[in-house]
Amino acid sequence: MSCTNQVTVSQGNTFACTFTWTPGATGPANLLATTITSTLEDRDFNQYAMTITVAGDGLSFTVAYTAGSTANWALGLAKWDIKFAFPGSTVSRTEIFRVNVIDSVTV
Repeated sequence: MSCTNQVTVSQGNTFACTFTWTPGATGPANLLATTITSTLEDRDFNQYAMTITVAGDGLSFTVAYTAGSTANWALGLAKWDIKFAFPGSTVSRTEIFRVNVIDSVTV
């Protein structure tokens, strides 16, 4: 999976990212049987579980924070990753992404 590993979000904004799965020569052809989990940890070490939605064809998925508001996230650099539990017990994680949480100007 290739992506930029730092994003910026203003407190109170929606947080969601969509990723595309490109099957390799080995491994699953799609993510339909894969368990995907993700957590963001803010600068104050508060953890926020993300909601994962896999597309019907299993070739993309969206990671979103739906359990509350990003207004509660501490300002500063947060860390975030995604865990894949593939059928047959193989587990893989992404590199750690950095999320720069900044203050909002307009209320």
